[in-house]
Amino acid sequence: MKKIKITKLIAVISAVGIISSFGAFGASAAVVDNALGVSSSFEKTDIKIAEIAESKLPSKYSSVDLGYVTGIKNQKYDDCWVYSGIGSFESKLLKEGINIGDMSADWANVWATKKLNGKGWQRNYKSSGYSNIMPGYLTSWYGGILENDIAPVDFSKDVYGDMAPDNLTRYGVTSIRYLSKSEPDQIKKSIMDNGGVSTSYAHTVRCLKNNQSYFMPESYTNSYLGHSVEIVGWDDNYSRNNFGEYRNLKPDNDGAWLVRNSWGNYNSLGGYFWISYEDKYVFSSKYDPSYTIQNVMKITDNVKLKQNEVYGATYDFSYVLADEITYINKFDFSDDYNIIDKVIFETGCIGADYDIYYIPVENEVPQDDESKWIKLDSGKVDFRGYICADFDDFTAPEGYGAIGVKIDSGALNDGKTYDDESYIPNSVGVGEWTWTADHVYVFINDSKHGDSFIKYDEESIELLDWYKNKLDDDIGGTFVIKAVTRKDNEEDYMLGDVNLDRQITIDDVTLAQKYLANLNDLSEQSQKNADIDKNGQINIDDVTDIQKYMAGLFEW
Repeated sequence: MKKIKITKLIAVISAVGIISSFGAFGASAAVVDNALGVSSSFEKTDIKIAEIAESKLPSKYSSVDLGYVTGIKNQKYDDCWVYSGIGSFESKLLKEGINIGDMSADWANVWATKKLNGKGWQRNYKSSGYSNIMPGYLTSWYGGILENDIAPVDFSKDVYGDMAPDNLTRYGVTSIRYLSKSEPDQIKKSIMDNGGVSTSYAHTVRCLKNNQSYFMPESYTNSYLGHSVEIVGWDDNYSRNNFGEYRNLKPDNDGAWLVRNSWGNYNSLGGYFWISYEDKYVFSSKYDPSYTIQNVMKITDNVKLKQNEVYGATYDFSYVLADEITYINKFDFSDDYNIIDKVIFETGCIGADYDIYYIPVENEVPQDDESKWIKLDSGKVDFRGYICADFDDFTAPEGYGAIGVKIDSGALNDGKTYDDESYIPNSVGVGEWTWTADHVYVFINDSKHGDSFIKYDEESIELLDWYKNKLDDDIGGTFVIKAVTRKDNEEDYMLGDVNLDRQITIDDVTLAQKYLANLNDLSEQSQKNADIDKNGQINIDDVTDIQKYMAGLFEW
């Protein structure tokens, strides 16, 4: 048996949350060179969206000018991390051609408070939060709820996480990519692909110049507060001379990110500001994860997300030093939702190979004999974050069944030993208790026996038993493995789904338009799905109806 880490590492997580702009920004008498007002004078790039993928990254880009942002918000509490995450979700939907309005930040805040049973995030609605809360919220399909679909939160009464509704979300997030400072081109590409990205930085008025340019140098060691924002553009030529409020220290080079803030319209840039590429903490591991929303899907009565936890990955389960590990979640397929459409799992094991299996359950335990497993999909972990494996539908037998994600990190770490600094441990996300260095709980999970299992070195064990046996841990955790399922009585076709991915997005509109322009052919099924008025032919009226449906202006 491989060596096992026998100590739970203390999670190093930094709180983020600044209550408002009032008193947070200080005036400066300096003149900012080349200041650009976002809403009026930010120059629009002359590169068309369709051309971006075929060209190198432009030196300047703004999702604001292209209409991929909703209006500036003004946070009431220390919940900037909510606005940052929701803003990125709203931008992604707008980028997909879906304009459904503003999402409720208050209900996201409520969801992330302590539950009545004492479990969940250990905070109240006025408290600061953490960067990994919103990825869990969005991939649990609790968020985001539209403001127009739900009554405002009554904060004059006690609020608990249990109060957040779980049946009002119209679009679910299926894939989230984590980003880091070491990959600026990927950050830029993510902004172009998805409208915006969420990140955090360390804020202090000492490093802010004229309420619109921010730079914290590496040498800064004074006080600050964590703050989450949405990055919606950049300018490689934004002058380094626009920065330097702290001891007149400037970045070494030009270039800055365009930031969408959540403090209302407080400055001459309409609530936006610039932060230097070289800022000490923006996109750094201190406020990990920074992230972008890769994929979303429309939620209908026909679709259900099966999950054993709702908070997402609060930690990475990387205790076992083995090359090949299968992480397993057991689900109940006795309801009508037994067609498995996709599997979502969280991992940081970039470059590893994975296989996804349906595993029969016997006597309430997943079958240990791998010859009885059914492979659903295979792939490679291309990025750190929430991976969505989309494969041919599989109909699970009625009753209990399990989804196994086997991750093989052998080739990834070829030639390395466990002690090498560059060794990447085999891992998957886990909803696991987390506390600070002084043993104050930040999160308490609500795990149940029989939900998760682990297999490695030809041995299988229930996960909570593993925690108890290996770590003397009575709380444990639950693997972040989710199954997107649908009813087995669904019609053979799905109106508007031209590319047959069981979603209705701007890709379907583009494909239909190309068909009308004789630029591509459509399969018989695609043509049936594109014929919205069911008159036996596809024309511009059908394409328009799909666009109206995405905008909430048309139903079928």
